[in-house]
Amino acid sequence: MRTCDIARILDREFRIEETADPEMTKHALSDFGRARVLPAFHERKTGLLFDFADSVDMTYCVTFTTTETLRQVLKLVDGPSLIFTHHPFDYHEDERGLSKTDDTLIQELDARHIAVYAIHAPLDVGRGISVSKSLAQRIGLSHAKPFFPACGGHLGILGRMEADSLGGVGAAVGHVLSLDSVDLFDNGGRLGLTAVVAGGGDQMEILKAAIEAGCTTYVTGTAVHRWARAQKGNEEFRQAARDARVNLIGGTHYNTEKWAVRDVATFLTQNGVPACFLEDPILARYDLGNFRIT
Repeated sequence: MRTCDIARILDREFRIEETADPEMTKHALSDFGRARVLPAFHERKTGLLFDFADSVDMTYCVTFTTTETLRQVLKLVDGPSLIFTHHPFDYHEDERGLSKTDDTLIQELDARHIAVYAIHAPLDVGRGISVSKSLAQRIGLSHAKPFFPACGGHLGILGRMEADSLGGVGAAVGHVLSLDSVDLFDNGGRLGLTAVVAGGGDQMEILKAAIEAGCTTYVTGTAVHRWARAQKGNEEFRQAARDARVNLIGGTHYNTEKWAVRDVATFLTQNGVPACFLEDPILARYDLGNFRIT
């Protein structure tokens, strides 16, 4: 299938003309990588990133273009291919945080005719598929409704979890995400309205909106940031949650967002595009949380 046709399907579904990501390539790529980026991506900061193949046999859907994930793709491919990614970054759940994609791997993608399509904000606020909606569906959030509008969509979902304790909610989230641990902070909130904000949801303005809506438990990816440049803001976020008596549960950035990427693979398959989801075996594991899943 022609790469441009697949890109057109994704462009239309995720409204990329309406939803840009300023300076994404500045943080995701080196000068070498940025020199290979398509001019249209530089303008929109989303969509087809590297046009290394005119047509492709398979689309591999990933959450981050980590070194491990790209090496998996390079082992699997047997012909021109496309990578769909939510984040064109290398990523670690510890103090290393985000880093630029390795230049040598970009060279290998080019040599093996593997194109890359990247959308960040468009998947965060997608009307059909979004990271928070996909997570809310997986953890069984009932009476779900969107909140915190952004870019023609919403960044969060409000609803209710069936559990008799906060530990029960944490365990339910951990079991669905197949995690050994999650970050859980009991800030004294009674069980009630739950906000789901997948990925890097430790943003004060979203938490404030959730509190104003009556939220008592906030489920996100990064309840705890371990990389230095994000820790100050994260500490302020956790203090605000304590002050408002809102409980926090964090299931990691990767594990809360990968469900939407799985849903993209399904969407592409339903639209005649051969596609599959690739798990990152390193990011899928998490043993740094303070609440063990038994």
